[in-house]
Amino acid sequence: MLFTSIQFVVFFIAVLVLNQPLRRWPIAQKAMLVLASYYFYAQWNWHYLFLVWFSTVVDYSIGLRLPHSPKPHRLIALSVIVNLGFLGIFKYANWMISSLNGVSAALGDAMHITPLDVVLPVGISFYTFQSLSYTIDVYRGEMAPRRNFLDYALAVAFFPQLEAGPIVRAREFFAELDGPKLVRLRDVQRALVLIAFGFVKKMVFADSLALVADPVFDNPAGAGFWNTLFAVYAFAFQIYCDFSGYTDIATGCALLLGIRFPQNFNYPYIAQSFQDFWRRWHMTLSRWLRDYLYISLGGNRAGKLRTLANLMITMLLGGLWHGASWTFVIWGGLHGLYLVIERIGLSRWKLWQSPSRAMILVRWAVVFHFVCLAWIFFRAKTFGAAWQVLANLAHGVMHAFANFAPAQHTGLALLFIVLMIVHALNANRRVKDRLGDDRGPAFVVAMTAAILLLVLFTPNHSAPFIYFQF
Repeated sequence: MLFTSIQFVVFFIAVLVLNQPLRRWPIAQKAMLVLASYYFYAQWNWHYLFLVWFSTVVDYSIGLRLPHSPKPHRLIALSVIVNLGFLGIFKYANWMISSLNGVSAALGDAMHITPLDVVLPVGISFYTFQSLSYTIDVYRGEMAPRRNFLDYALAVAFFPQLEAGPIVRAREFFAELDGPKLVRLRDVQRALVLIAFGFVKKMVFADSLALVADPVFDNPAGAGFWNTLFAVYAFAFQIYCDFSGYTDIATGCALLLGIRFPQNFNYPYIAQSFQDFWRRWHMTLSRWLRDYLYISLGGNRAGKLRTLANLMITMLLGGLWHGASWTFVIWGGLHGLYLVIERIGLSRWKLWQSPSRAMILVRWAVVFHFVCLAWIFFRAKTFGAAWQVLANLAHGVMHAFANFAPAQHTGLALLFIVLMIVHALNANRRVKDRLGDDRGPAFVVAMTAAILLLVLFTPNHSAPFIYFQF
């Protein structure tokens, strides 16, 4: 069930209407939200609800036993095996089989392993990470086990973030459940702003930018330099508008139900360092990888070389989390390399750290374009497609201006400049926050403008959210 569908709008209004009267009876309210979440997920494929239920029951039971177990490491190992085992079977098994078959064929071996007949469950990467963070936190003594099963089931399956995040940790979610869950007029206004911005980002910008990016990435051999360059820029903004748009809608819907989500995006394309980019992009995943992978590997506590290795391993696995493909591994590896170079070189270069406006612009341009370079591997379906995109850019530089078509390319160039300026101005002025608190006409004007944009500029076809595939 897509957020952008009429079916979801009807579903959410029904949940909202039921949620408010049930506030007096918390158990009934939670039960209604759990059932609604299961119904929401079942609209995709009800068979895979069993995975959600099994993961929920196993980790809930493990959480209860951990504080009293003489061998808690065995229980936490079981939780890791169950959660990552699901990911391994449904997300990575066929990729590993395909890789083995490819190596076998290259070596002249006749061995061929038949792929598994499985479909990747929507949201499995998100709800398994959420469930796993709970057992790890209990194991580390950072939170007490939750005894109310209904609370835990809701934390795992809460529908606004079930399919594509943000990754809300159990202790964050329980803090909201234990709070008053009052939905004030101010919260309603903020939620409506978030939802409106989310729909505009997704349906007006992301889906329109896909019309520029998709033809080139789907057939890069037939694209020239300028079309390829603009396709790379288009995808950079497409994936941001698509994923942050989803997050805005999810956060707004949760807020209308009395649950506040942690921030997941903070204008990443104004970052002046690669570390800063990852503090702004998909922030809940970045924190998860830092706290449960990077720190578990030793973090920065075991010397410089080990720290750099931990950074690289974390980013490689972070890339693999996004998808079962070597292109995602390369994407993660590039960001790991960026962070390593930044830590051992750029951070010590005085000129690079200069506070002058010129160097601020240089840092921004370097970070943004290297992030765009990595996006090529994220978007390309194969290595061959990625190399062709890079070849288009490399071979076309010498003849770029000779092939520039003003009627075709000037408008796109201006569009991306405007998008970046708007992105930077929003970051500086916090437009969403101001509109959410506005008591004057600005809120009404903004909502009216959002509706007009949706009516006038939404493409005929709206694609599923990009992160649904992860």
